[in-house]
Order: sequence, then structure tokens, then C-alpha cells
Amino acid sequence: MKIKINQNELNKSITIVQKAVSSRTPLPILSGILIEAKNNMLILTATDLDLGIKTYSPCEIEEEGSIVVQAKLIGDFIRKLPSNSYVHIETTENNNMEIKCLNSEINILGNSAAEYPDNTFDNEGNSFKIKSESLKNLIKYTYFAAAQENIKPIFTGCLIEIKNNLCSFVALDGYRMAVKKEPIEFSGEVSAVVPSKTLLEILRIIEENKENTEIIVSQSHISFRLENTIIISNLLDGKFIDYEGIIKDNFVTVVKAEPTDIRDSVERASLLAKDDKNNLIVLDIKDNNMQINSASEYGNVEENVSVEKVGEDLKIGFNSKYLLDFLKVIDNEKIVLNLIGKNNPCFINEEGKQDYIYMVLPVRIS
Repeated sequence: MKIKINQNELNKSITIVQKAVSSRTPLPILSGILIEAKNNMLILTATDLDLGIKTYSPCEIEEEGSIVVQAKLIGDFIRKLPSNSYVHIETTENNNMEIKCLNSEINILGNSAAEYPDNTFDNEGNSFKIKSESLKNLIKYTYFAAAQENIKPIFTGCLIEIKNNLCSFVALDGYRMAVKKEPIEFSGEVSAVVPSKTLLEILRIIEENKENTEIIVSQSHISFRLENTIIISNLLDGKFIDYEGIIKDNFVTVVKAEPTDIRDSVERASLLAKDDKNNLIVLDIKDNNMQINSASEYGNVEENVSVEKVGEDLKIGFNSKYLLDFLKVIDNEKIVLNLIGKNNPCFINEEGKQDYIYMVLPVRIS
């Protein structure tokens, strides 16, 4: 292999595929990146056997070839090279890679590309396209509500459901649930549970992508194709909970408030709430005031927020982290807290919008 490539392009590609490099793996070669030069493209591939990422970058090729090199080493070196400089890469028969750029040079001992797992990126199944901005919103509003660890692995993923030209993403962990919907030009039906880790990596990659994303769902895999990158992931096995049956509307108290006011107050109250295993804060809603309290052995916090209330006065406790996770993704001018009682779930949405519901269970207070 003998190529020339722009440092910015190479650094961007390495950063993307590094997200699939396994830090702990029984196969040492998976700590590396497969680098292939062919058809005027530099193709980088990484996989941990659950998640695979392949990305393409234009380059000048003098001699085609392939090699596997240690991901962290090449990533750190390329990132520290001058921006917009040109990087010259050459490999020899003994799997040695020589990288030159201006006055810098490094030699890296790699592995034969033949040793790398034949991780196919071909996925056949239901294929549809979605606006990347819509996909970004679906992920951003839901992925954080998935369980980090759970007796049931199914809850570490997000349900992707398509029916009636509506795409729904659903995540829950037993304490809260997020449901986000976006219209889609696809008349078929899809139901699959995708690891939240996969969706988080996609969110990071599509940050600046304004094009459509192609998604293919098969029995066991889901793949996403955006610009010059393909991401493929295993699906999670099992039956997802009937989330629609959880949503209620028999509210006794409805509160409208400015999200920034509540967020700032909850953040301050949570400084003491962290000493409690449930991160407990108490909302005391009376008339048009919401008092937010937290206490620990070191002191107590009291915050007052002006709200618009309809219905009964109510005192209810919540895990501050679960409220803040929701408040950090909200862009709307007002949010609506729909409450059924002090021991029942609270359903929160943005005022005037029905495409997003966030449900959080209360913490019992003495």
C-alpha cells in the first residue's frame, strides 16, 4: 500500500471507526483498525463483533493494499499531526506501516488483513430512508432512558417501531420511559430493538449530516448508511414491553412551566440530593408556585419556581437525575407535567406537542 491523504479526512475517519474498537476483547486483532486502499478510496473498518463501522475517504493511491494497525496508536499520532497537512502512508511485506507528514515519521508494526474477521456489512431486509435530522431527534430524546445494565438485556436497547407512516423510538429502564415519534415516508411495518450504545454512536456521527439516512432491518441486524459511513449492529433478542399500555391520561394536576427555570433549580437542589441513594428532590406544588426541596446531613436547599397549575395541590418526590436527563434535551419554551398523584407516574411533554412523552416514576417520601 502506498497512499497520500489529507490529515483532516484521515483523522475524521479514524475517529468515526474507533467507536467500534473493543477495549476488552479475547481477539487481540479487534483492538486494531482494518485499513484498505482501493479504487481511490481509503476504507477503514472496526468491529467488536456486536457493532461494526466502515467508512470511506477519498485519497491518492499509488499502490493498493491492506493492513491492520493498532487503533489507539495510529489514532493518537494522526490526531496530533498539523491540520490540513498531507499524510503519506506506505506498508511493506512484513506488515510494517510507515507514516510520514512534514517533519514527522512513525513506523507501526501491524498485522495481516487476512487475520481480520470477515465481518460482512451486507444486510438484507426492510429498507427505508429517514431524514437524518429526524433520526437525530428520535435518538436524542430517547436513548438516555434505556437501562445501562439490566437483568433483561432487552431494556438496554431502544425499540424502533414503524407503522402508519410514523416512526417511534421507545426506551425504558424500569424507572422512566421516553417515547419519541417522527413522520416517515415508508408504508411498511418494522419492529426491532437496537442497543442504545449503537444509537449513541450514530448520534455522534450524524451531528452535521443533513442528508437522508438509509436503514436496513433484518431478523438479526440493523444497518445505517449515512454519507460515506456504514454502521451495522446486532439486534437484541426478546419481546419489548407493551409501552402504549403504560401511558395514562387520568391526571389530577397539570403544571406548565419554563424548562430553564426548573432545570436550573433542580440542578442546584441536586447538589445535596446526590447524598441520597435515590437523588431525592421533593416538588411541593401549591397554587402557582412549585417549591423544589432537597436535604442531606450537610444542609438543605429550597427553590421556588413560578408555574401555571390546574387541578389539585400536590407534593411528590423524584430522582433528580431522571428529571435533569429530560430537561437537558428540551428545546421548547414550556413543558407540561401531567400528574396522577404522589405515588403514580408523571408524564411530561413539551407544550403543544404530542410527538414526545417522558414518563418518570416518583420516589416515595415519608
